[in-house]
Amino acid sequence: MRQLPGAPRRGRAAASLALPMIAYFALFLAYPTAHAVRLAFTDPFSGAFPSAENFRLLRADPLFWRALANNAILPALSVALEVILGLALALFLSLRFPGRRFLRTAVIVPFALPEIVFLTAMRYVFAPRGYANGALVLLGLPPVEWLLPGRVATLATVVAADAWRVTPVVFLLFLAALASIPEEIGEAAVLDGATGWRRLVHITLPLLRPALRAALLLRGVDALRIFATPLVVAGAEGAPVLSTYAYHQWSDYGNEGMAAAAATALALLSAVCAAPLLRREVRR
Repeated sequence: MRQLPGAPRRGRAAASLALPMIAYFALFLAYPTAHAVRLAFTDPFSGAFPSAENFRLLRADPLFWRALANNAILPALSVALEVILGLALALFLSLRFPGRRFLRTAVIVPFALPEIVFLTAMRYVFAPRGYANGALVLLGLPPVEWLLPGRVATLATVVAADAWRVTPVVFLLFLAALASIPEEIGEAAVLDGATGWRRLVHITLPLLRPALRAALLLRGVDALRIFATPLVVAGAEGAPVLSTYAYHQWSDYGNEGMAAAAATALALLSAVCAAPLLRREVRR
């Protein structure tokens, strides 16, 4: 087959454009990942490689099992709450009424704030003498210990704080999907006598399935690596997840091997959970 003129030049130009990305990937992702995996399989006492000693130490640590369980519970609850709230807000703010532009702006304010600022504010809200307990006292109710380690209230607080901050992303995704639905479809349904509920169930929601799949995929994978929210709001042992557990082992105890092993376990968990979603999207 005859080669088109200028094809080698275009190939070299494309390769030169890809080199910075390849170098960035190798330097900041591939090398640290390989180093972490090597640390995870290096015996912390003898330095032997390969060794499963770090994973045996993890298995004997109750805090690790709490972190592993929370790493399944917190993302599932957060993503479910974000999808429900994001869809409800998108359906409401897609209606035409005075002030909807102001409300749309107000909804995305939590995500627009710097993460550390928002999470620090959440910690003050749920502190023993914070705004949440102040509101309960005004209503004549007893205060609640929101952030005691290992409590259901602590997990619920972390889920609420994470969902409050990230729901705007899901809201914008659904709002854009609603805007892409032709108005003629809704008008035809009205002419056929479909009520608002029937239009929602049989027309709007089926048309929103691609946006729903995208939200579940993007937020599901991202939620598995949750880190700042439980660490800032509840502390390292208040609502531990694998990422905060690894940070806790590295920063507080200097256990680099256990930290790397926990990070490796998190990477495997993310891959196992994301693989079915990615495979389904590729088939589609």
